[in-house]
Amino acid sequence: MDAYEKQFDLRQGTSAYWHSKSHDLLVSARTLWVAMQENRNLEVNCWATYKMLIGMSFELIFKAHCVGRKTDFSKNHKLVDLAATADLSITDEEESIFNILAEYIIWDGRYPTPKQSKHLRDHWQNQNEVLTDEVQLGSLKGGISNGKLDFENLQPIWRRFSDAYLAAYS
Repeated sequence: MDAYEKQFDLRQGTSAYWHSKSHDLLVSARTLWVAMQENRNLEVNCWATYKMLIGMSFELIFKAHCVGRKTDFSKNHKLVDLAATADLSITDEEESIFNILAEYIIWDGRYPTPKQSKHLRDHWQNQNEVLTDEVQLGSLKGGISNGKLDFENLQPIWRRFSDAYLAAYS
């Protein structure tokens, strides 16, 4: 076995590498979030990328748990499935958030469209349902963002899974 294969096997089978990469993605998402707050023009261009990065940080924290448990995980990016495989409990609200973030990992953070138009419609409808609170504006009803995907709301959730990882595998 050559040095590259040894390094590959070490990184693939050592949960600390997965946890570290998860943290790197979290820091990158935070950096982008801060920049978007300082320059609102960036929100238009970077919002999908932010959601992809934060989603990927959750993906890798779940996979770090799987590697630590020596549990095979599927090669998909569905966060709810990965959390279940890692035997991590999530709330119903977290499940709805993770379903949205998974779409950013799979396609919306990287491509202009999914493979099928139905996926676009479902994704947009799901986001509207989960991320928008209905408000009454006089005689009209409207929607306002509830901030569920704001970094300040997602970071404590990530921290909970990270703390559980550190308690179990450090």
